[in-house]
Amino acid sequence: MKAVYITIFIIISITFISCEKDNNNQKVVIYAASSISDLLIDAYEIFKQKNDIEVSFNFGGSISLANQISKFDSPADGVIFIGGKPIRILEDSDQIDEEYRYDFLTNTLAFVGHKNSNRIDDLKELLLQSKQRIIIADPALAPLGVYSEEILSSNNMYNQLEKNLILASDAKSVLRSLENHNADYGIIYYSDFLLSKNLVHYEQIEEVSMYSVDYYMHIMKNTDKKNQANVFLKFLAESGDARFIEQITSRGLSRIKK
Repeated sequence: MKAVYITIFIIISITFISCEKDNNNQKVVIYAASSISDLLIDAYEIFKQKNDIEVSFNFGGSISLANQISKFDSPADGVIFIGGKPIRILEDSDQIDEEYRYDFLTNTLAFVGHKNSNRIDDLKELLLQSKQRIIIADPALAPLGVYSEEILSSNNMYNQLEKNLILASDAKSVLRSLENHNADYGIIYYSDFLLSKNLVHYEQIEEVSMYSVDYYMHIMKNTDKKNQANVFLKFLAESGDARFIEQITSRGLSRIKK
């Protein structure tokens, strides 16, 4: 009988130790805007050279990701979102730890076309392109869609172009569709244009090119990996590593000035 008790104790102890070890090895999960997915992956490669913290990412449209966290308790430890709307979604559901907040980057918008599409010099010319496909991010899912809708609506064009519009789930989906010529024109982030091979940037369309937007970083209130998440987000916000600075500037981004 003693042997049985001892065996049970050993099994329970091993299970406890195993769980504790698994908990210690859990990755920090960051939900982040797809528009800077390449930057964050590259930044993490630099970060992990001096930090023993594992980070995994879930990329998508910031509004969509914020709703996943708010409505379905998706397991994010921190977020890197663009614009104010997704942050307000998390604030309204009391998900954010206000002690841990970082301003991060500024990006700009770009009106682009596939290199084989007809050149346009004015946004209003889209109204004459009855058969051309125009792609934007879905305003319900991604801030890029919100900004795109604002621009088109402020020029009294959104309703008129609706039959020509294709809605994509996030910024990178817009980029891929344009690259593959599944659409002729679209509004993307300038940082994504710099990654493109088949697109033309119509800088003269100032209604789009003058539009700037900011990324913000927060840590979730209920995460048990707050310290680890904070080390990574602080690196992104404050690191002076020359390689990381070069990655930011080469993508046409800049840190938000305080």
